[in-house]
Amino acid sequence: MHKSSNHGLTLLELIITLSILAIITSYGATSFRHILERQQLKAAGETVFADLRFAQSEAIKRNKKVYVTFKKQAENWCYGINIDSPCDCNVENQCQIDNINKIISSHQFKNIALQKARFAGNKDYTAFDPIKGFALANGVKNGTIWLQSKNSTQLAIIVNRMGRVRFCSPTLIEYPHQCPALPR
Repeated sequence: MHKSSNHGLTLLELIITLSILAIITSYGATSFRHILERQQLKAAGETVFADLRFAQSEAIKRNKKVYVTFKKQAENWCYGINIDSPCDCNVENQCQIDNINKIISSHQFKNIALQKARFAGNKDYTAFDPIKGFALANGVKNGTIWLQSKNSTQLAIIVNRMGRVRFCSPTLIEYPHQCPALPR
């Protein structure tokens, strides 16, 4: 006698397996999207940080004030670096050093929003002193730049009047959590 063995799947087993696979895949895709957004936020923050430090070093090197100006229009934002005066990064060839445009825009960081960039005197720019690299301000804290991803993860770049640039984030564990309140 031959014993028949069934090596296939029933339709019910196949449907259950595919349902479980679909749930796991959708959860994984959502988590992966959040990871990508967090990485984009960190990249945008690192870019702002590096450009602020660049402006500070250029001020000392050239013995001239160097300005970093932030602009926000609806969903679009940008910032530019310029010598001797604030600049408008929305105007062509206005933010330059040695005739090279120094502009970063939201087009480079599609899922990242500039929530707010405010400096001493409620200004949208900071300037670095040519003698010691201090951020020119009247108060103890010069200003804060708030970035946010689409999933509401926030990162702040803080510039104090001594010119020190640092990060903080209420939502990213790799940064200190002691952040100033987001201005209205």
